[in-house]
Amino acid sequence: VSMANSGKDTNGSQFFITYKSAKHLDGKHSILGRVVGGFDVLTKMEQVPCDAMDRPREEIRITRCTVFVNPYTDMLEEAANAREREAREA
Repeated sequence: VSMANSGKDTNGSQFFITYKSAKHLDGKHSILGRVVGGFDVLTKMEQVPCDAMDRPREEIRITRCTVFVNPYTDMLEEAANAREREAREA
């Protein structure tokens, strides 16, 4: 997950997710984190057709996300809590 400035004096930002290594972007944009779950959603996003400028032809909107301080520890804890809830509800 990265962020790019929208342009000089625009005071705007563009956030993007790369689906594979993009070495040509190294050192050019701020890297904010790493996706650690929801890969089924990313696969669907990646399959949206793009135009000649590599922009999706239909709007992709992320309406909800979870930010982890330590993604692996927090993700495992959240998964364990979910399994416990499911076991209690079963």
